[in-house]
Amino acid sequence: MFSLQKLLGKDDKFFALLEASAEEARASVQALNRVLAKPGEVTSLKEFHAAKEADKRLTEQINEALVRTFVSQLEREDIEVLSAALYKIPKTVEKFAERFIVSAQIVKDTDFTRQAALLDAATRQVVEMVKLLRYLGAGRLDQAKEMNTKLQQVEGEADELILDVLRDLYSGRHDATRVMALKDLYELLEKVIDRCRDAGNVVTHIVLKNS
Repeated sequence: MFSLQKLLGKDDKFFALLEASAEEARASVQALNRVLAKPGEVTSLKEFHAAKEADKRLTEQINEALVRTFVSQLEREDIEVLSAALYKIPKTVEKFAERFIVSAQIVKDTDFTRQAALLDAATRQVVEMVKLLRYLGAGRLDQAKEMNTKLQQVEGEADELILDVLRDLYSGRHDATRVMALKDLYELLEKVIDRCRDAGNVVTHIVLKNS
């Protein structure tokens, strides 16, 4: 987990808080990928809940700081929108974990390797894009666009992947209960990617406004 001690007493509090939020979002996906790598093992929601709550506390700190601090470089609305977008990532991951645990006996033999790779790539890109905000006005627009393009490509791969898995689920070869459970899980994983895309779009918008 990200240490909040390094955030205290610094002028760049908003950059640090947003970066911490992005790191928590990535931490939740890394925890999820560890679970997906061993779907047959019984797991707990504790780690996912902790990541979501940590990000929630960061979001609350950002909101409090907005009330008390004059923001000269980032606009208040941009900070709020990005903070909310980042928080939705671990929130959606926790929702997936809840459904995964409930349906564990039905889906335990499912291979989520491709989804895990896309989740890792998406959150890694989000973290790097949020870090880019520290360097606004330094000709970073092209870099932000390039990074966002990579994130959009990940989302495109996720869209293609869910079509593939749904095609298989609807082939008539699977039990109806399994189809329902996996459809729900696959769609939640795609939603995590969508949340990452949303955060990337917000960062790109901020960089564009400040270029």
